[in-house]
Amino acid sequence: MGLDLTLFAISNKAKFILEKAKLNEDYANDFDKIQDIDKLKLHLRMIQSNPDGTPENVLTELIEDSKVVVSHYSDNKIDKFRFYSQTRGYETLNDLLIKFLKSKNINFDNTKVFFGGTDIINNSQYLRFQYFDNFKTLEISDLLQPIDFSDIVEFYDYDKMKNLVYKLIKPENLTDLKDEFEELKVFFNEAKLLNAFVVIKIS
Repeated sequence: MGLDLTLFAISNKAKFILEKAKLNEDYANDFDKIQDIDKLKLHLRMIQSNPDGTPENVLTELIEDSKVVVSHYSDNKIDKFRFYSQTRGYETLNDLLIKFLKSKNINFDNTKVFFGGTDIINNSQYLRFQYFDNFKTLEISDLLQPIDFSDIVEFYDYDKMKNLVYKLIKPENLTDLKDEFEELKVFFNEAKLLNAFVVIKIS
């Protein structure tokens, strides 16, 4: 899949925002801004000057909820709880991971490490959200931590993969892919330590 992918982790203590997003599509539209109070305030000012889009009362509610979300990050270190696929290499990584797991007869009930979560319905045409609950976050983190990039890269075969993976990382970019894999492991470990659920933004 050649779409942009962002993951963000939110403490399970703030799970109420997830329930709100499931019940209110307007709330869900701006769910990706829940870690950034300033961005939500800016959006609110834009809506106030041009009332088209997310209702003002929903944005006000998101701002208050964002304060709760951020309060659970130690020293407000939000960057540790956000992952963006710079290389768009997650499809390549997914393919390599699945091949590695099969070679080791490791049962993992999700053939898409980065997808396959529960949908959060919104009314945007340009983005969609899924989420892994805190138990799935724990499972993915424990799955990834012992795996070294060298374990999975041995299954890399550009010619065989290019018809299977939409956004295949080319051989000359494998160093970038390794960096992204390491970042992903760190992200899921931090999410695990926070007892977080992970929201997947696909746009």
